[in-house]
Amino acid sequence: MKNLELHVSSQEAKFDLSELFFSITKTDSTILSGNETFVRISGYERDEIIGQFHNIIRHPDMPHVVFKTFWDFLNAGKSVAAYVKNRTKEGGYYWVFAVVFPLRERYVSIRIKPNAQLFDSVKELYAQLLKSQESLDMQESEQLLLEALKSLGYRDYEHFMNEALVEELLIRKKLFLECEAKDDSFCSKSELELKIEGLYCSSKKMLERYAKWFEKIEGFGKIKSLFEEKSLVLSSLARDIVFLSINASVASYRVDTYGETFGVLASDIRVNAKENDILIAQIDALSQSLSESLNEVIFLVSSISLQMEMITYFIRELFENNNEELTQNVSFLFELVHVYNKKLSELVLVIEKTIQKSILHLNTLEGQIMYLGYIQIYGIIESARSNDESSGFTEIFLQLKSLIANTAQEVSDMKQVAEKFFTDNRILINESKENEKMLVKLEDEISDINNIEG
Repeated sequence: MKNLELHVSSQEAKFDLSELFFSITKTDSTILSGNETFVRISGYERDEIIGQFHNIIRHPDMPHVVFKTFWDFLNAGKSVAAYVKNRTKEGGYYWVFAVVFPLRERYVSIRIKPNAQLFDSVKELYAQLLKSQESLDMQESEQLLLEALKSLGYRDYEHFMNEALVEELLIRKKLFLECEAKDDSFCSKSELELKIEGLYCSSKKMLERYAKWFEKIEGFGKIKSLFEEKSLVLSSLARDIVFLSINASVASYRVDTYGETFGVLASDIRVNAKENDILIAQIDALSQSLSESLNEVIFLVSSISLQMEMITYFIRELFENNNEELTQNVSFLFELVHVYNKKLSELVLVIEKTIQKSILHLNTLEGQIMYLGYIQIYGIIESARSNDESSGFTEIFLQLKSLIANTAQEVSDMKQVAEKFFTDNRILINESKENEKMLVKLEDEISDINNIEG
């Protein structure tokens, strides 16, 4: 048995795109439950794998640093996702994209077939990490992983796994649409079978609701990018106005007759610019907060979509092969969806407050820019009256006019996006409340099935 476990071959264990792997483990990775797909593809008998540590299927091609990163997230109580190469009992291999969720001193793992374009880059990265791990300590390997991820365009591992999850689910959805729809018909006879069929239909409706949320993810990403971009532009414009106010102060000392007037104007520009700088810094901080919240929303919506797909998959299995373990797994997954839906409901409320604050600051900044426009117009008039081209004030106020126009446009664009997103977010808040009601209804249906079985 020992030699068999150590044997590795190039034989890939094939499985279908529609198949989902599922397992529940203790926090020490002892396997408590696994679905039929997991057991079948692993090559082990059910009684050989239940009660074993999850590393019974670990493939030696997996870099140690990936598992270290994986467990760092779990030990911190966070969900985590990763591409994993597993080994079958006979030494073959199969790749999965695994998402693991902590829940009540347990880890719930849902795994899908990797199909995203990113997957090829990951395999190359893993080969690089594996090759270097003998010559590097763990800290150096972690640094190598981070540098490699940055070279692929990701800030860190969390950014990478969030993007990977979305990409995998998007391509999965696209491939499903290209395939023939699976026959969802049931031949219900008994009361229990009718109840399971009803539960299946309800879970499908719930899955469709979250699928619509998932379709909004691309929009979330665009909003996040736009706020980040506009915030940077505003910060740059604010610096330019501050520098221009300094130039105006210096120039005022070179003018005799109108020096005092220009000095007052320069002072007003400087005060206004500093106030704007503070406002823009606050808007930037709110934009960063919004960006982080949207990243979390994207991960939560993706996670719930996957969890609901797993539930629907299980309920189908439940009809074909009703057993207590399947029912318990469905109940456990519903609890998981409840937890994540609650997180999502709380987060969209946080986002609402962030957007409200952003709009408030943008309105204040809009007023400040308008006042700066009045200063600029008065400055142009005074420059014309002074008829002193050597002072450079005409050029300064013309530059200020351009900066004011650009800033006003950026503020207007940002406000427009924020106000639209505020409306969209209100819809999400209402939908999350409705989803919670539907989840309670689904749990009642599960209870009915348990009562019939009992």
